[in-house]
Amino acid sequence: MCPRRRALPVLRPTMSTSSEPLPFVPSSSIALAPSGMLRTAELLLRNPSAVLAQVQAGGAELRELPLRLALCALAGFGAFGFLLGFTRSPLAGLAAAPKLMLVGLGSLAVCLPALHVYGRLLGARLTALQAVCEALVALGTTGLTLLGLCPVWLVFANIVNHPPTGYFHVMLGSLVFLGLAALRGIAVLVGALRLQGRTVLHLLAWTALYGMVGMQMAWVVRPFVGTPGSPTAAFRPLESSAFDAATTLLRSNLDSLDGRPPSSSNDETETFQSEESL
Repeated sequence: MCPRRRALPVLRPTMSTSSEPLPFVPSSSIALAPSGMLRTAELLLRNPSAVLAQVQAGGAELRELPLRLALCALAGFGAFGFLLGFTRSPLAGLAAAPKLMLVGLGSLAVCLPALHVYGRLLGARLTALQAVCEALVALGTTGLTLLGLCPVWLVFANIVNHPPTGYFHVMLGSLVFLGLAALRGIAVLVGALRLQGRTVLHLLAWTALYGMVGMQMAWVVRPFVGTPGSPTAAFRPLESSAFDAATTLLRSNLDSLDGRPPSSSNDETETFQSEESL
């Protein structure tokens, strides 16, 4: 004889009669958990302190944050790089976009160990991942600022990009736009750290280091626009330094404002045009 199977009891859902309220989840905790790159970008624009608070708190979701912040930075640097090269031609824009993206993230990768060491020496209790995220918050803010400045850049380039001095104005303007975006990124990070009662001395020193490394790296991967009249080239031989080129660029712009030919010396002009500025 086969054993009889016992019928399983049927479980029916019952309505809870408890009057206890559901646990309240504060909106700030929801805001601190970005659900994607767009959410992270929105927080960087509206409330970057919330992102830094999430970095300070740590947690499992912190592992996904560096990629999202890096994508925000790459979007801004890529868009501005394309428009910078586009002042000469669409092909130059396509070549300049990845170069500027490389300069932004490459300089950060070179300088990150110094940031972590400086912070440790001054008593910052951060893991390496948290230090990376804080630096990427500044870089992501810089990238989104560049993205917002793109329409302004188009107007500026259309006004000043006329021979014979338009090239020098465009290159100097690009340095100004990049500098303003970088200052906003650093200001956001410094302001948030001061609200948390943390020291920012190491961050200011690291910012100067990052700026110098970024300028030299941009000099290595030049040209971004290309000197008018010169053949198009993906890269140029490494000559002089970015700081010498920046000095010559500033002098050329001052000379053009005085109504003189760019640069007070013909030899300097030829050297500058053959080397290509930042």
